[in-house]
Amino acid sequence: MADLKTTICGIEFPNPIWTAAGPGGADAEMLLRAARGGAGGLVAKTISVKAARVPTPNIITPLSGSLLNAELWSEHNYRHFIDRELPRVRESGVPVIASIGYSAEELAVLGKELERSGVADAVEFSIHYVGKDPENLERLASALKDNLSVPILAKLSPGMSDLEGVVDVLGGIVDGFVAINSVGPALDFDIETRQPLLGSRDGRGWLSGAAILPIALHYVETIASLTDKPVIGAGGIRRVEDAVKHIMAGASAVQLCSLAVLKGQEVYGKLAADLSGWLDSHGFDNVGQIIGLYRRERPEAEHMREADFPEIDYDLCNLCLLCERSCIHQAIHFEDKEFFLDRSLCVRCGLCCSLCPKSALSLGTEAP
Repeated sequence: MADLKTTICGIEFPNPIWTAAGPGGADAEMLLRAARGGAGGLVAKTISVKAARVPTPNIITPLSGSLLNAELWSEHNYRHFIDRELPRVRESGVPVIASIGYSAEELAVLGKELERSGVADAVEFSIHYVGKDPENLERLASALKDNLSVPILAKLSPGMSDLEGVVDVLGGIVDGFVAINSVGPALDFDIETRQPLLGSRDGRGWLSGAAILPIALHYVETIASLTDKPVIGAGGIRRVEDAVKHIMAGASAVQLCSLAVLKGQEVYGKLAADLSGWLDSHGFDNVGQIIGLYRRERPEAEHMREADFPEIDYDLCNLCLLCERSCIHQAIHFEDKEFFLDRSLCVRCGLCCSLCPKSALSLGTEAP
């Protein structure tokens, strides 16, 4: 079987499938269940100097495979979490990453406590609530670096437009990056009662899961192109192909949150096994061989691509007619089980190929 071991910031992880800072890492028991479920790295729920008062209800699923949540940081007192919860987690033998926030003053306090306790192999700090100002981000990172000897990872939020500036500012301080936090604010409500579905003050929360995968891939690939420091991918992973995309985009490991909430703590080991199987089936000996593969093999020059017309493989087609129904240009129709394409109507958008459940349609592309 392909080797999944990976070394990041000098720490050896048995596999690159980690928990993410969130409800799946709320206490020692949850993190130990994740370890038993096969997680290769244990990222705890974010703690801060002041314990959170989390609203209820705080998690819904507005879209298949996605969550909308009004979760905050940990409800635990930080001293309790550091002195009682994290020491128990270390008993698993799996590397432990503490997650902390949010202001420079809070990070300094928490950094000192984590350094004193020695319970974390690395520390991730979240910028979820602190804005996008690079100078402030530099203060946050420096507050930690001045008080910690273990590796520091900066978890970036979506919506940061000046990634080059952020990576330039933080790159000389932190040891790696995590991308991305959940997307938002986001809103959903009941049309009958006109009441929000989340218990937060304004009914808004943060979107995670399947819906944010393309956004996360953009951030991972962009950050990886700007730094030689490791990037940890987070966001949108439901299956092994999604994890492979993150890794090929430049991630050295990936974090799961929504999938574990929806499917249970066994998902880490299952995804790790699926990743090993995928690597085997594609001729790779270890996970390191595919890190950044998309970035290395995609064309260097930016250009428009010219697509071919879709073609069908009848051996794969199950005649579901989804392509015919979804073609807004009415370029596709079937007659006596035969596929017909009107090239005068087809704009080669590619939607039919993307939707085909059996991959029976293919759309070749070539550079102009």
